[in-house]
Amino acid sequence: MLIISEDDINNLLNVINIIPITSKKKERTIYPNEALLPPEIAGLENESIALCHQIRTIDKKRLSKIYGRLTDKTIRKEIIEALKFQLGLD
Repeated sequence: MLIISEDDINNLLNVINIIPITSKKKERTIYPNEALLPPEIAGLENESIALCHQIRTIDKKRLSKIYGRLTDKTIRKEIIEALKFQLGLD
């Protein structure tokens, strides 16, 4: 999962907003409301997909550990674009 809510909000509330991540299967189409994540980024072992159409709010108690951080600006921009597409934002 990828935490997308702001740190300031995360520190105030007992819930966080996340985007689920799944492994990419061969021949799987990447839709405009998804973002492809290459292996080795943010601790991922396999090529994966950020499912920006499945935004969820979960309790912080469900978090077990941090596997990595998404610092790649290009990938971050792709996720933001997928979220904007999903939410109808310009």
